[in-house]
Amino acid sequence: MLFRSQAAQDPRQLVQDTVERMTTLIDENRDRLNQDPAYARELVREELVPLVDFKRITRMVMGDYFGDASREQKYRFLDVFKNSLINTYASGVTMYQGQKIEVLPMREEDRKGNYARVRLEGTTNDGKVIPVFFTLFQSDDQWKVVNVYVNGLDLRDVYRAQFAQSMQQLGDLDKVIDSWSAESADLEEKVDVETGSGA
Repeated sequence: MLFRSQAAQDPRQLVQDTVERMTTLIDENRDRLNQDPAYARELVREELVPLVDFKRITRMVMGDYFGDASREQKYRFLDVFKNSLINTYASGVTMYQGQKIEVLPMREEDRKGNYARVRLEGTTNDGKVIPVFFTLFQSDDQWKVVNVYVNGLDLRDVYRAQFAQSMQQLGDLDKVIDSWSAESADLEEKVDVETGSGA
């Protein structure tokens, strides 16, 4: 979910360019990606991470607990959350096998102030279409991703609910940060990409 930064670039073109670059890199390096998980993480870190607004996402995920967190806790969670997403997306990179990905034209309602929604559709091997929406925020003439919807599932809400639940269970912010893992959100159970249903 990331796109190489270009000042004042059209958000749809940013997504389009990133999709084309990432799919090309995956195709060109498929053998290495399958054999070297560290390379998959490196690819995600270099190509995608610079275009995600992790500071803004961190505030959203921590929710009401953000204000009570110390500066050190906020940055520590930012780092943990970022690394967990890198691992998640690196696993996803190796699953791409040339499936069709189409970035859809933007509509008037897709732009509101400094926010933009870019829609794309991915087609599975058995022909099912999976809608994906990227929400981007423009700051200092740069567009960065702040949220992703996959098949109707709001990933920001999933992670925010996971964080709140962990706080209720553990009752300590440091313990929540220490135990955090994007994998524990268990997205495969929360959304069925075949039917579009959620848990």
